[in-house]
Amino acid sequence: MADFVVRRHPDVSAFLARAQGFLVRREAENVLMLGMASSATAAEHLLTVERGPDCVMAALQSGANLILTRGHPGAVEALVKQLSADDSSLSGTIGPARTTESFLQDWHARTGHETRLQMRLRVHELTGIIPPKRPSGVFRRAAMRDMEPLATWADALNVELRSENPAPGEQSVRKRIDLGRMYVWDNGGPVSMAACDGPTPRGIRINFVYTPPEHRARGYAAACVADLSQVLLDEGRRFCALFTDLANPVSNRLYARLGYRPICDFDEYILVP
Repeated sequence: MADFVVRRHPDVSAFLARAQGFLVRREAENVLMLGMASSATAAEHLLTVERGPDCVMAALQSGANLILTRGHPGAVEALVKQLSADDSSLSGTIGPARTTESFLQDWHARTGHETRLQMRLRVHELTGIIPPKRPSGVFRRAAMRDMEPLATWADALNVELRSENPAPGEQSVRKRIDLGRMYVWDNGGPVSMAACDGPTPRGIRINFVYTPPEHRARGYAAACVADLSQVLLDEGRRFCALFTDLANPVSNRLYARLGYRPICDFDEYILVP
């Protein structure tokens, strides 16, 4: 049996030429990596692990965390060996729970770096919406006039998610409004928001779902996500995907009622210098 070989790619196009076939076999599970690759102009790490003619694992870093796919323990060991030999500096990792745990155990053994669990996540996939009860108001695309409340909500969302060094809320919202990817439920003004990012060959990821405390428990978030999901499916996407925090049972129940089904559990870790 051939050994595991790690290859570093010079740009995103070269990375996808080698990794995309492997990634789309579990497209919803790999929605984060595929989406990041589709929008990244540069990346610090673009790696595939190969065994014979096959790509069997991939890793990408374009931002804070090294994103991992699932992989055989031997592939994980080869990846850690290559990164540590390159004296790579990592600030965090995110990927399928079992693979991430294996990667960090090997990383600690080679580098001595400690880790801290940041969040346990679950990837969900939707291929057909279950319409929720409709609250008062309308679904619409966000506009620049919505910037003030949405920027404040984005900052509050980052606090709730315990995000490490997030982009300022205004910057994140402005970017998504400019791209036409930010939406709101409007009931006399915005009362909930949701966005979409990272298109993949057949799907897209929904994120930035937030309702301020004073507007919760009225069905706004469910309606906003349901309508956004339907818009994206109507545009020809085969599926929508999203991540939930496993520590938040409310959001997990909400998405299940809309037709989102669990695909894979992810763990996000911070690497302590």
